[in-house]
Amino acid sequence: MNKLIKVLAVLMCFSFGSAKAVEIVSFNAASSEAYVGAFVKGIKATAEQYGYDITVFENNYNQAEQNQQVEQYLSSGALPDVFIWWPPDAVAGLGSLRKLAKTGVPVLKINQLPNEQDKAFIFGYAGPDDSLRAYNAGEMMVKAMKMKQAAGGDGYNVIALSYPHSYGGYGLSINAFKQAIAGTDLNLIGDIGEGFGQANGYKGAAKLIAKVKDQGIHFVYGMDDAILTGGIKALEEAGYNVDWYAGTGKSGSVDSDAVITVGTVCNGDKQMITDGKQFGTTLQSPLHEGQLAIALVKEYMENGKLANYINFTPNPSVTGATMDFTALRGFDGKLYGINELCSGAWD
Repeated sequence: MNKLIKVLAVLMCFSFGSAKAVEIVSFNAASSEAYVGAFVKGIKATAEQYGYDITVFENNYNQAEQNQQVEQYLSSGALPDVFIWWPPDAVAGLGSLRKLAKTGVPVLKINQLPNEQDKAFIFGYAGPDDSLRAYNAGEMMVKAMKMKQAAGGDGYNVIALSYPHSYGGYGLSINAFKQAIAGTDLNLIGDIGEGFGQANGYKGAAKLIAKVKDQGIHFVYGMDDAILTGGIKALEEAGYNVDWYAGTGKSGSVDSDAVITVGTVCNGDKQMITDGKQFGTTLQSPLHEGQLAIALVKEYMENGKLANYINFTPNPSVTGATMDFTALRGFDGKLYGINELCSGAWD
């Protein structure tokens, strides 16, 4: 009997010592982009914290490229315990999602809310609340508008520099923004979705400026700050004074032709806010998004389901008056300041 107990003890020790770590495969955009880079940092650090193994496949916001990566990975015959899926275009990527789900491996969707077509193939969602983020941006613009009115200024035409209109977060964002400015004097006269990043923001803004300049441009909504930063450059090159201090009379006298901009995501340049070129932004922390994704993987692996199917990261408003005091606790329990929460040039 003693010999049997010793044998069982050895077997149990071997079993626990060789327990297979949870393996995760993430399909997401390229970490060379600031926001995605912070997201990847979040998933890798949190996976390491939990003792999980993670492999990341990156694409340049190109759904065809991601589809090919999925095909190549599945053809290898390897399968993880969980897939993380961040599609550049959820509709065009639906075929790849179906293939991932068909393996029997659970899939967590990231960054874009589930839609009617893909919700049957995922076990949950982690990411921003696109509607809240955009609504907060709209409320900030309304605040700036009221400041302009109080100073005796006029001119309330708005243009939107948006995500590509096929991107999952676009519809939620533009609808929430419109809801926030409804019933005010703000008037949306143009909306363009050239693409992601500063270069596309510049290109899209230049096109839209040429189209609507005769109507007058007074306010700009950037669906993310990187796009907005490119747009501000295009506006200034076209001769516009982008300065919310002047536009609201904070500089001493109101300039009704000055352009007031509001962004979201906090992935642009801090200097835009400190210099008065941007009234505010809405925080969307990619670090939180990455941490939350792995925390949900852990919850699913331990319980076989999530307590909540939809799981949002926090999206508070940030202005020049509040940014130095903005801090959020991460899903790792640590407190992070604005420079760690935002991506882009915020150091």
